Amino acid sequence: MKFVSLFFFLVLAQLSFTQSELQQKEARLNESLLKLRSAKTDEEMDRLNIVFKKEMEAFLKSEGAFEHSFTLLKTIAVLDSEDELVRIINWNIEYTDYSYSYAGFVLKKEEGKEKVIVTELVDKLDPYTPKPEGIVDAKNWYGALYYKIIPFGHHGKTEYLLIGWDGGTTGSNFKLMDVLTFAGNIPKFGSPVFKANRTTLKRVVYEYSNLSNMSMRFDLKNGRVVFDHLSPESPVLEGVYSYYIPDMTYDAYRYDYDAEIWVLQEDVIMTNPDDKSGEKSFYSLNARTGKVEKNRLNADWISPQDSEIENNGTHVARTGNPEEDQEIENDPQFPKMRFFRRRHKNPEIMTVDRRKKIKKTTTN
Repeated sequence: MKFVSLFFFLVLAQLSFTQSELQQKEARLNESLLKLRSAKTDEEMDRLNIVFKKEMEAFLKSEGAFEHSFTLLKTIAVLDSEDELVRIINWNIEYTDYSYSYAGFVLKKEEGKEKVIVTELVDKLDPYTPKPEGIVDAKNWYGALYYKIIPFGHHGKTEYLLIGWDGGTTGSNFKLMDVLTFAGNIPKFGSPVFKANRTTLKRVVYEYSNLSNMSMRFDLKNGRVVFDHLSPESPVLEGVYSYYIPDMTYDAYRYDYDAEIWVLQEDVIMTNPDDKSGEKSFYSLNARTGKVEKNRLNADWISPQDSEIENNGTHVARTGNPEEDQEIENDPQFPKMRFFRRRHKNPEIMTVDRRKKIKKTTTN
């Protein structure tokens, strides 16, 4: 009995020592990150980013780093898959011309083993070059800041849906959906799992005006990614995506359990969330000034059947189908795809290094 107690005491002592050591290393990492964030020139940013990447890689290869809860590094994204096999460390750099580059690492733990493979993500894409349509590896990564990871089944394997943001250029931003897969322990990006009408895509990328904010979020209840539908500010600007803004309608990619793919659904029904305290806004073109303006959107929904509302009944409102929602919730197939909660801080509300003054840095 004394031997067993001594054994557990030694294990706990070792864990405590490891965590203390990792916290000290994180503090040193944070010093390097703060220097990077305070850099004034592009050359200085690139130099300090190389230093930070080397220190981060060394940290991630330390024992216990896969499970370490970061508390000091406020401007990096930390995503953990809830199957506890994948972790993504991700950050961005904004240059003086408001273009962006990205850096990060993918950590893959072998199931049933303690070994962790650390792979660096190398951003090779110029901000003005279109995102690739095919499968790319970590050495030819297009660069983005991921804020959501969702495991799903595809052809008997687990793949990881990623939702991300790219600050793009001075005129436009990007939101994207991609898929992280593994060939052994080697990460790849892109998988033919997005079905848009008759077209199969390996990733989905939307470009939109820097003067607007495109929402793209995961709807757990209905097993889908919901996002703003984009339209040009004027018909004559069709195809010029730096002038595309949300048009107050929504589309979604919904997971098809039988085909194990994500299928595009256009013009989906959206209902207000329970919390209506947050202010909503939308962007529209001012016909008099020719400028895009931010407008406040009333968060309250008025039922056309409510007789107590003055002048009600003059419009027709579309609502979600409660019976359909209940059917989805009770579908025995629904639990096939595990949608997990993140263990660490939420990168969706993380403050990223973004100096553009037009809108907030929060990604949806």
